[in-house]
Amino acid sequence: MDLTVQQLRYFVAVAHELHFARAAQGLRISAPSLSQQIAALERKFGAPLFRRDARHVELTELGSELLPMARRSIAALDEVVSWAEERRAGGAVVRVGLVVGSHIGSAILGEAARAFPETRWKIRRLGFDGSLTALRTDLVDVVLAPALAAPSGPDLHVVPLWTEGRVLVVGAGHPLAGRDSVTVDEVADEHFVATLGDEALTDWLGLPRSDGFAPRIAYVAATFEEVLDICAAGLGVNIAGAGAVSGSPRPGVVFVPVRGLPDATVYLLRSARGPSAAVLAVEELAVRVARRETGGSSSGG
Repeated sequence: MDLTVQQLRYFVAVAHELHFARAAQGLRISAPSLSQQIAALERKFGAPLFRRDARHVELTELGSELLPMARRSIAALDEVVSWAEERRAGGAVVRVGLVVGSHIGSAILGEAARAFPETRWKIRRLGFDGSLTALRTDLVDVVLAPALAAPSGPDLHVVPLWTEGRVLVVGAGHPLAGRDSVTVDEVADEHFVATLGDEALTDWLGLPRSDGFAPRIAYVAATFEEVLDICAAGLGVNIAGAGAVSGSPRPGVVFVPVRGLPDATVYLLRSARGPSAAVLAVEELAVRVARRETGGSSSGG
């Protein structure tokens, strides 16, 4: 099959927006051209990737299966291109891994870029299990990752940056989407989108609970983008850190505050062995920006 990365980019753009005109605008091509590209891709697969009518666009089962693979393929090629550009350009590079976007994380990256204009930045989206592996295999220099408890290890340097509440991630058509807040008890019968399986989800929910609550897992996602895709389709729910509300906006997804769960902390993680001066500068800046953005209530210091 003659498949190009550009076709996959077109497909992912439509899958993200669930709207051909908006996707075309973001890609800077015409909507008819985008429709033709998607139709050509569907002919290659021999089946529709989207169900669409005058009002709605949604992924088919085939499209839902393709989406995470397409994202990984695009990311792999982007990594090769970025690596080649770095080799050609030379100079200081800081590679930052992000698990979930947030406005504070964006503020840290923005201020770092302004403070260190000669440094080149490589931002890498990581899966939920990818933080420590990415550090230990030298894929990234710094990671911003949420957790209920600080990661540990003799090779790891950990700095708490800020704490945040928890939100329920649901599709816009979900019965709880219009609520001001919910409790864990109210989602006990929901089908959850897990991140890496039972153990990771129960840890993230602060389980076990005395009342015996155990989540029913319907899907397992490798990245937060996959979580959003599944929730948007109405196939399950997830509980995330509140930073996702501003850091990961998504058409068709609603974030509802959850009461009665422990707050999550976003940590800066880096190797404890021989950090560069640039990485140490970024760490210091991250603590300062997090404290400012939270009104002085940052955990870092």
